[in-house]
Amino acid sequence: MATLSERGPALADALAARTREIAASLRGLDERGLGTPSQLDGWSRLTIACHLRYGAEALTRMTLDTRADKVTSYYPGGRADERLGTLSPRAGETPFDVVEGFVAESENLQRAWASATRAEWNLTVREPAENPDLGSVPLTRLPLARLTEVEVHGSDLGLGLKDWSDVFVEMALPSRLEWLNTRRTNHRDVDESLQGSWLLMATDGPTWLISVTGSSVQALPVSGSSAATSVVQGSSRDLLALLLGRPTNSELLIGGDVRFGESFQSAFPGP
Repeated sequence: MATLSERGPALADALAARTREIAASLRGLDERGLGTPSQLDGWSRLTIACHLRYGAEALTRMTLDTRADKVTSYYPGGRADERLGTLSPRAGETPFDVVEGFVAESENLQRAWASATRAEWNLTVREPAENPDLGSVPLTRLPLARLTEVEVHGSDLGLGLKDWSDVFVEMALPSRLEWLNTRRTNHRDVDESLQGSWLLMATDGPTWLISVTGSSVQALPVSGSSAATSVVQGSSRDLLALLLGRPTNSELLIGGDVRFGESFQSAFPGP
């Protein structure tokens, strides 16, 4: 598996391309179009634009703070208190101001990353102990986090953007699977009564065994078949969609205990 540093240029290209797609699509909408419900339940296209703008601002701040050896957080005021306010236009803003703000903040983020040195990319993002969100991650993880935002929410807009890029799927799937060892979700309810194991088999990629024993989760890559309560098989793209709580392009094939296999998103409800 290629590392983030090895795929850095391809990741940057994919991020820039997706950002341009979203900007062009949003700029082509009138106020009514921006207010239209997206494919993400409860969110309009404008909600997504607000969220993507804030994400660019937050990641720019976190990048600069990390390079300055400061503790930092995606939501400095805490997710519970701050997140809702980031999903709406600010006082006096029009929907079009939000779109242009998304474009400007995305450019600021790219500049912050372009100016980082090789040594700075190896730094660890340090969050306040009382306000964790992303967890302890290397600075190199932030571009993948941003690519996840723009790829997934670009599709959520319902504007016919291209499907997720191969670079995104290749890099995000193992990263998300590894993340299950430390985080099952950001804020959604988890059914902790589900105990057992799922073998996730990508028809065009890796196979991972995810096991839940008590409150402990273990996610490990495996070679070939391995004993599990249930087997879930699909393309890498569709297994990533399962992890992210998004629709699959094709129906996943479930073997073993089918009902248990279908319960995966209750045990791991995504971000």
